[in-house]
Amino acid sequence: MCPVPTGRLVRTGPEAYDLIFTRNFSDPPPLLWRSFTRSEDTEQWFGRWEGTPGVGQSVDLQMLYEEGLPWSRVEVAACIAPELLRLWVEDEFGGWDLEIRLSDASGGTTMDFIQHLEDPLAAESVGPGWEYYLDRLAAARTGGSAPVFDDYYPRQGSYFLAQAQEASGSGETP
Repeated sequence: MCPVPTGRLVRTGPEAYDLIFTRNFSDPPPLLWRSFTRSEDTEQWFGRWEGTPGVGQSVDLQMLYEEGLPWSRVEVAACIAPELLRLWVEDEFGGWDLEIRLSDASGGTTMDFIQHLEDPLAAESVGPGWEYYLDRLAAARTGGSAPVFDDYYPRQGSYFLAQAQEASGSGETP
């Protein structure tokens, strides 16, 4: 299988970029919201977490589909159910600023999953990863087959590298 990448990288400031993935789901926002806010639902596509979530609070997240099953610390920066969830994730590689926006779309949901970046080159490696995980989310929601990571990375890297070059305005590697 060769999934087609859908993410787009947009420059939002002098050293600020948003890596945006838009997906549509047949479930209304409150049902899709659970895939991000209930550990038993999150673990079906990404990982399980422990702790008591709340704005300004942190939980521990174990990524269940990564080698070594690594743990991360996740702080809830903003939460407006079932519309907006903003998370600050810290792991051994640094910090991740993530935002999930859900909006009603004719009885279903349009989801914008956004990673805020300072370095557009990060999109080359994280873009394929988010494509994979968001396709895992869709499969978990519909009962479909889970995708295979090797179909995404490194194959989709060049797509996201081209986006980084365009967003930086240089046409060359930023």
